[in-house]
Amino acid sequence: MTSIGEVAGAATAVTAVAHLQALGDSLQARGLHARVGETSGGIPQLIVVSTAVPTLSEVVFAAQGEGTWWFWWPWAERIAPVHELPTAVARVCGVLTPPRA
Repeated sequence: MTSIGEVAGAATAVTAVAHLQALGDSLQARGLHARVGETSGGIPQLIVVSTAVPTLSEVVFAAQGEGTWWFWWPWAERIAPVHELPTAVARVCGVLTPPRA
């Protein structure tokens, strides 16, 4: 029998994947490679790679914090609320876009 916790966890994972996919689509439109996957523990994550410098990559998570869904860096620092997608895109691009010489 499935527990309420398992159902809630599955619903949370589906929501996280939807937010990560939206961010990934926006980042790909800006020229980055983005793919939704999951950690070895099954937590949804977005793997983002610079197409200009493939050695530059980052992982982004989506999770609730204080009742609001946020995008998070792996070191538990907030990037932006998920409803502020342009802000999140700008911050991730800022990390993965090399400065022009």
